[in-house]
Amino acid sequence: MYNCDPTFGIILSNRGPVLNYSTASELIDMGVRSEASGMFNTIWAGDAFLTNPRLDAITLLSAVAAKTTDIRIGPACMGSFTQRGALDLAYQWASLDQISNGRSLMVACAGGGGGPAWDNEGRNTGVSSSDRRELMWERIELVRKLWSKDNINFVGSFHDLKDVSILPKPVKPNYPIWTATNITRLATGMSAGSLPEKTFMRIGELCDGWMTHSVTPEIFSLAWGKILNSAEKMNKNTKDFDNALVVNICVNNDREAALDEAGSFLAEYYNITFSKDRTKDWTAHGSAVECAKALAEYNNCGVKHIALRIASRDQNGQFERLINDVLPLLN
Repeated sequence: MYNCDPTFGIILSNRGPVLNYSTASELIDMGVRSEASGMFNTIWAGDAFLTNPRLDAITLLSAVAAKTTDIRIGPACMGSFTQRGALDLAYQWASLDQISNGRSLMVACAGGGGGPAWDNEGRNTGVSSSDRRELMWERIELVRKLWSKDNINFVGSFHDLKDVSILPKPVKPNYPIWTATNITRLATGMSAGSLPEKTFMRIGELCDGWMTHSVTPEIFSLAWGKILNSAEKMNKNTKDFDNALVVNICVNNDREAALDEAGSFLAEYYNITFSKDRTKDWTAHGSAVECAKALAEYNNCGVKHIALRIASRDQNGQFERLINDVLPLLN
């Protein structure tokens, strides 16, 4: 048995219906089984728009919300946060929160990347890759106002709204908005880089939580400390500040086979060929004991939740190994 402070969430692999390894009904069923297992306290779904297409996160999570009662629900992360219309997004997500009876949380992210596919998405959504980050910060402020007040006026670099209200609003009066940012870009060869000090400052100033991936326990602890320090300077109560770390997982008694399977899955999922070292950096892999030990390394470093993505086309088989073999090893 290994000690592990973080709680666990499951990421529903909604690329599955596009890549033909799962169906919409199977994803909803996995969400229901996740709550019934008692092993998880969050259900997540990835989100993107024209690039790396998938089953829509808002629609999927609404279906899961209607069939569950207690488990929290959120995006990992909302990659289309800047690509959807601001009022559409605020209205649809508030409706999801109503369906879930207040169990949802928003994780905003800029999304995007370089290359023809991302350029094409920017052209067709009217939001260039270069604008996505600043648009995200501004939209967090806008959406927070839309979810807390009526008849708002808002003028920024990207939005100009007058006397607008969103109804219904989310259930919670102070709705939690996180952001997802990473130390390094997804396509880089290693999970190392300089800490984005300005980004951590803005997270503490504007948000209620943080999601990331591909960091060591030591780097996570350092980054989380900077975010909390920024929040404290804004006189925020940091006791309720939250976070989640995305970790891929592939269970196989042959450790090398598990790493190869995870690498193939992630290459197809992201349309990026990751190096073996890069795959190792953000994937718990190997036997159940080896996977449990890898997850336990995040004990006592500030990680509150670990969002697990099954890095295999065998989603159901891996899910069973996860709840029956891996998670029972963690205290």
